[in-house]
Amino acid sequence: MLRLLALGALLTLLPVAADAGDVVVGLGYADFSDDRADNSAILELELHSDPIWHFFGADWSLAAAIVGHSEGDYFIGVGPSARWPLRNRWFVEASAMPGYFDAADAPNDLGSNFEMRTLLGIGRQINDRLSISLAATHKSNANTADRNPGVNAVSVRARW
Repeated sequence: MLRLLALGALLTLLPVAADAGDVVVGLGYADFSDDRADNSAILELELHSDPIWHFFGADWSLAAAIVGHSEGDYFIGVGPSARWPLRNRWFVEASAMPGYFDAADAPNDLGSNFEMRTLLGIGRQINDRLSISLAATHKSNANTADRNPGVNAVSVRARW
């Protein structure tokens, strides 16, 4: 039930984000550090505000993300996101989002429900509105729990 409510809440914000900022959709693969865990395909949905700050050469915004795993796990987080422009329409993107992770079964448990998702990606602006990127993410509870196996993922992302 909580999963449906979380997804519904994020989808409710989709029209607001589409008017005010960017929507990111990503497809990828998650590799859990624990050998007993079930690695899985992932679907990412992110909503980014219009840039709020500009410093360290980047445009900074607030972002919210929901990541669903094909095994039934999910993550919901909110935090800062940055985008550094490079030459020839290339860019680097990064974000750090504390959030909630729910494992569908015990082997995919990351040690706690609190997890920090960090992202680093490189992409290219295709036209004035669409960009494509390749990103790596890591989720970890930052040793705030007794167990901290973590999960890494790689995804291809479209942003408009």
